[in-house]
Amino acid sequence: MPKKEEAAKQRKRSMEATGFYSDASREGTLYAVLVRSPAATGKIKGVTIPELPEGYFLFTAQDIPGNKKVIVNNQEWKILGYDDVSYSGEPVGILCGPDENKVLELLDTVSVNFDIDSLESALKKAMKHHKRPVVNLSKMSDLTSFVSEINDLPSLDTVLDNRRVEQNVEEQVAYREIKTGLFLKKTIPQAEKKLFEKTEDFVIEENWKLTFLPPLWKETCGSFCWKEGKYLHISAPTRWTTHLMSTVSAALKIPVENIIVHKTKTSGVFSKGLWRTSVVSAQVALASFLTEKPVKLVLTQEEQDSYMSPGVDTKITYKTAVTHDGLFNGVSAEIDIDVGCFNPFAQEIADRMSIVACNYYKPHNVHIVAKAHTSKKPPTSICLRGLDSQIFFAIENQMQKIAEQTNMLPEELRRVNYENKTKDYPFVFDCENPIECFTKAVQISDFNRKYSSYNMDAVDRVQENSNPFFALPLRGIGIATAFNVSDFYGTTSFEPDCRVEVSLLQNEHLVIHAINPSHGIQQIWKKTAADILKIRKDNITIDSEFELSDLPDTPEDAINSISTVNELIKKACLDIEKKRFHQALPITVKKSQPATLKKSWDNETFSGTPFGPSSFATAVVEVELDTYTYNERIKGIWLVIDCGELFDKSAALRAIRLEIQQQLEMLVKDKSIPCDNITISFIESNNKPGQIGDLVRNTLPAAFSSALSLALATQLTRLPCTEKQIFDLIKKRETRVEVKE
Repeated sequence: MPKKEEAAKQRKRSMEATGFYSDASREGTLYAVLVRSPAATGKIKGVTIPELPEGYFLFTAQDIPGNKKVIVNNQEWKILGYDDVSYSGEPVGILCGPDENKVLELLDTVSVNFDIDSLESALKKAMKHHKRPVVNLSKMSDLTSFVSEINDLPSLDTVLDNRRVEQNVEEQVAYREIKTGLFLKKTIPQAEKKLFEKTEDFVIEENWKLTFLPPLWKETCGSFCWKEGKYLHISAPTRWTTHLMSTVSAALKIPVENIIVHKTKTSGVFSKGLWRTSVVSAQVALASFLTEKPVKLVLTQEEQDSYMSPGVDTKITYKTAVTHDGLFNGVSAEIDIDVGCFNPFAQEIADRMSIVACNYYKPHNVHIVAKAHTSKKPPTSICLRGLDSQIFFAIENQMQKIAEQTNMLPEELRRVNYENKTKDYPFVFDCENPIECFTKAVQISDFNRKYSSYNMDAVDRVQENSNPFFALPLRGIGIATAFNVSDFYGTTSFEPDCRVEVSLLQNEHLVIHAINPSHGIQQIWKKTAADILKIRKDNITIDSEFELSDLPDTPEDAINSISTVNELIKKACLDIEKKRFHQALPITVKKSQPATLKKSWDNETFSGTPFGPSSFATAVVEVELDTYTYNERIKGIWLVIDCGELFDKSAALRAIRLEIQQQLEMLVKDKSIPCDNITISFIESNNKPGQIGDLVRNTLPAAFSSALSLALATQLTRLPCTEKQIFDLIKKRETRVEVKE
C-alpha cells in the first residue's frame, strides 16, 4: 500500500461497534486485575508485593508517565488512586501476567500500605476513646496481646486519620429548586401550612426508589490493548471515543493520532459507565504501553456490580395535597441524589430530574428540590438512557396511591390533572395528546373493570381478616404513563454536535456518513433517503469512518436520536434532489442541528421548552402472586405508544419487545418474570418522530409495582423487589391492621 494511502487510512477512525472486547486475543497476551484499596479512608504510602515472578508486572500511579488524572466536564479524577483514598475498593494498581490463575494468586499477596503516622494516631485515638491504655507501637513486644486488644475496636475505616475523614465528608455538589404558585408568593413554611393542613384535602406522602439492575448476562466492563509499531490499539465498549483517546493520550504522553480505538458492542440497556470506561481503558493501556505486550482486563461480575453500577442512587419523596375531585392542590417533591464520591455530571442530573418531577401534569402550587451530594461510595456517571425513569417511577406510583386513597379510578385521576393546567408552569413539553394514548391502553386492557374488582378484593381482605396466606393467588393491575425525550436543550455538559454528511455517487449509490446506529434505525434512515431520491435501499450504505479531526466530541447517546438525525438526513436528501439533475456527481451535502432550537430554552430563568420532540407511552401490567411460593407472574402487558410518524413498524415492534424482555429481568432481584401475553399498539399521528428506546423503562416498572401493591393490599415503594421484601410488607400490613382494630 502506498505511503499516502496508509497515512490516510490511519487518520480514519471507525465509529462502528463490532464484536466484544472480551473475545479479542493476540499472541503473548497478559491478563490483568486491579489492585483495590481495602479501606475507605487513609493515605496510601505504597503498593507492594513480596515477590514478583519474571514476566509479571505491577504498576501504580507512580508509573503513569503523563497526567495521572482524567478530565471530565472540566473536573478531574485519579486514573489510579494515590495519596488520600476516596472509597473502599478504589483501584490503586494494576497487576498483569501471562497466567491468569497465577495473577489471581499474586493479587492475594499484594499489600496496600498506609501512612503509619496516620495509622498510629488513629489507633491511639480509638483506644483512648474506649478507655484502654495508649500503646507505643515502637516498643511493642507482644503482638499477640496487641491484636487481642484491638479486636474489639471499631473498624479502621471509621477512625483512620480523622483529619482525612473530614476531607471526604458528604458534600452537596448540585442543587435545583423550582417554585410555582403559593410557593413562589409565600415562604415555604407558610405555603406548606396553607396547602397541607387543609382538613378537606387528602394529604399523601411517600418515599420511592428505583435502582437500576443491569442483566447479569451482559458483558462486564474492561478493555484489551496492544501496541503495533507506533500505534496503541484499544478495544473497549465505549460510547465516548474522543474522551477515551484524549484520556489515554494525556496519561501516556503519546500523540492522540497514535491511538486507535476499536469500538465494541455495549449493553442496549445501560452503557458501561461512559467516562469510567475511559478510566478502565487508561489503566489497561498503561500496562500494555509499559510492557509492550497485549493486555486484557475483564472486570468480574462482583466488581461490575460494586463499582460500575449505572446511574445514581436516588430517593424521591412526594407530598401531595389532593381535593376530593382529585385535583392537585399542592405538590412538594424532594429528590435526594447520592452521586458517590465523584460525578462530573451531578448538576445536569439534578436539573433533568427536577424538570420531569411532575411528569406532564402541571399543578398550580409546586415546590421541587433536587439535591445531589457525595458519599464514600464509588464514583458514578450520567446514565443518558434511563435518566428520567427513576422520577417517572416515583410520580406514577404516587398517582396510584392517590387514586386508592381518594377512591378514584387511576384513569379519572390522571385525566382530571392533565386537563387542569396552570399557565405559569415553567416548562413546556412537546406531548401532543397523551390522553388518547392513555384512553386506548385502558380500553384494550379492560383496566377499569379489573382494577375495580381487584381493589374491592384487596379492601375485603384487609377489613375481614387481613390474612393473605390462602390458596388463591393474589391479583393486581397497575398503570403508568410517561414521555421520552430526544434532546435536552438545557444541557451544560455536552454541546450539540449532531451532524451528517450525505453523498450521491455514480450508479445511484448513496452514502450516509454518520455514527452507525442500531439495525432498526439504519433501516429507517435508508427508507427516508430512498423515498426522497427514488433509489433502492440496497444502494444506500452508512459510512461510520471519520477523519481524526471530525470525530464527534460528545457521547453517542447524547446525539444519536432518531428524530434529530433522521430529520437532517431528510433535509440533505431534499437538497441533493434539487441538485442531482443540474450538476455533476458526486454531490455531497452536510447538515447539522441548528442552534436556534436551543433558543426555546432559557438557562438563566430555567424555563421554556427543555426537550426536543417527545414520544409518549402508557403501560398496563396485570400480575398474579402465588401466596405459597411468592412467585410473581405477569398475566398481561399492554403498551400503547405515540411516537409520531412511524417509519418502520416492524422494527419498532422488535425494539419494544426486546426492551420489555430486558425490563422483566430487572423487576425482581435474581429472577426473571415471564410474560407470554404482550400487546403493543401504536397511535397513528403526523407528529415529529420521537425516540421509543426509554418508553418501556419509564412506564413498565411503575405499572408493575402499582399492580403488585394492589395485589398485596399494601404499598411497594422500591424496585427491584425481593421475596423477603414482599413477606415483610405483608407482615407489617397485618400488624398495622391489628393495631387499628
